[in-house]
Amino acid sequence: MKAGMTYGFVFGVALVGISLLFYVLNTDLDSKLPQFAGYAALLVALFFGIKSYRDQDSGGFITYGKSLGTGVLIAFFGSVIAAFYTYVFFTFIDPSMVDKIVEMSQQKMLDKGLPEDQVETSLSMMKKFMTPGWMFLFAILTYTFMGFLFSLVISIFTKREPQNPFNSNLQ
Repeated sequence: MKAGMTYGFVFGVALVGISLLFYVLNTDLDSKLPQFAGYAALLVALFFGIKSYRDQDSGGFITYGKSLGTGVLIAFFGSVIAAFYTYVFFTFIDPSMVDKIVEMSQQKMLDKGLPEDQVETSLSMMKKFMTPGWMFLFAILTYTFMGFLFSLVISIFTKREPQNPFNSNLQ
């Protein structure tokens, strides 16, 4: 729990920093760079958090399952911080950002040649979920799920189980 909270906090603060940096730099809303930077921060936090737990709190050993669980905890705690920031951002810092995102999505759909009625239907559904509360929930779900997926792979490399001295392969 300690490693999950500690590295989750680091990850959450890194996500907030990344988001603020790209906002201040006025990065194009269509850019995938902020998303990739967030995933890179998640990967780094997961690897070092799981490794730290294994080496400092678990006596140098960790099972695959415990490694996976630690990674999910790190992602969850970090996602709560990021979700809180998302709520504050879209509620207080720049509430007009939702309108900008909707306008960009509308233009993309029109550029693809979608009929006007289909565009309006899509946008009305999109607006229902573009509230700070829904974005708070989606941020937690998204980063926790991505943390689970990344931890599935990272745990392969971080697991280290103790050797059983009574199970020797010597002939």
